[in-house]
Amino acid sequence: MLVAKPCTSMKAINITPKEKFDLDLEEVCECLAEKGYQIKRVTKFLALVRKTYDISIFPSGKIIVKETNNKEEALKIAQEIYECIKAYKVS
Repeated sequence: MLVAKPCTSMKAINITPKEKFDLDLEEVCECLAEKGYQIKRVTKFLALVRKTYDISIFPSGKIIVKETNNKEEALKIAQEIYECIKAYKVS
């Protein structure tokens, strides 16, 4: 289950999973690249990707979809990203 909330400091939607993740962002980005995402930058702490919107992905599974206030659109994007990160769920 995902929780989507508007960001308080910029035009963006914060999406937080109820589950805990420990992501290998390099591997997640390889999967996202195959889905048509542009990989802008990957570090140990953050991945910056783009597909329609700029998106930040954190090792915890938190996602920030920037440049939008549309929760439904942001959740649709997040669902696609979570297809690549399901394998990293921490039991």
